[in-house]
Amino acid sequence: MSSDLFFIGIDGGGTKCRARLEDSKGTLLGEGVSGPANIMRDSELAKASMLDAISLAIASANTNCDNAIGLSQCVVGAGLAGANIASAKQVFETWTHPFHSLHVLSDLHAACLGAHDGESGAAIIIGTGSSGTVWHNHAFHDVGGHGFPIGDKASGAWLGLQAVKHTLLCLDELAPIDALATQICSALKTNDINDIVSQCATFNTHHYAALVEQMLPLLYAKDETVSALFEEGAAYIERMAQRLLAQHDYPLAMIGGLSNVYSTYFSDSIKARLVACKATPQQGAIHYAKAACFQLKGE
Repeated sequence: MSSDLFFIGIDGGGTKCRARLEDSKGTLLGEGVSGPANIMRDSELAKASMLDAISLAIASANTNCDNAIGLSQCVVGAGLAGANIASAKQVFETWTHPFHSLHVLSDLHAACLGAHDGESGAAIIIGTGSSGTVWHNHAFHDVGGHGFPIGDKASGAWLGLQAVKHTLLCLDELAPIDALATQICSALKTNDINDIVSQCATFNTHHYAALVEQMLPLLYAKDETVSALFEEGAAYIERMAQRLLAQHDYPLAMIGGLSNVYSTYFSDSIKARLVACKATPQQGAIHYAKAACFQLKGE
């Protein structure tokens, strides 16, 4: 593979887009972080976030390089939320991008490849969204990942939505005002039902997921309402883990902002399969891009 090429791995989720820039030998040169990159929800925003994160990574690398790195020299592996939906991926791949080449996969698949360094294994992402997969016989087998609000149970977006729904019940006097409702009203800066409905009409997944910040202190304080929501979410993630691991003795990697929270709820049999990630989703995306390059060149 040409030493003139550089490799960029993208981990694009519902809240952030992270870019990792490496040379052909795998040396880390630079990194960048930008906004949401869910191609099912907003492909144009995802493109903008990708380009922003990549520009930041290249800028940080160029301060340490003799020659400026151009986008046309970059092979990009993009692990993006929403890429598991074939129609969204097909539309995104029509993009006339500025890169040497672009290889798209889901953020879940990139995370799984990174977690197990390309070897067989299972992974569950539980952050803004939720989904699981197992990499077996050079193929992915997914569970969940159907998108918010019809899917992504247990995720940050799901938790935030449940918290808002609970708050509206309380304000309608169909349930007593409690600590969760008080926290959500404080976060939204209103206790007026119409104001809350108006705000939520403009919400995307990351807006709901941001409300988890208000919920975690109540969870650790063993608040009954919040604990019940996390227990419901944990039961779903447990079932997902059992489904992924049922036919194999593979390890399981948990990835995402809520992974440590939910891991504590697992049964002993699932806890015994948990492993730390060997590499990042960005590195998993680079692994995928390099494999695609080798395949295209017949190497």
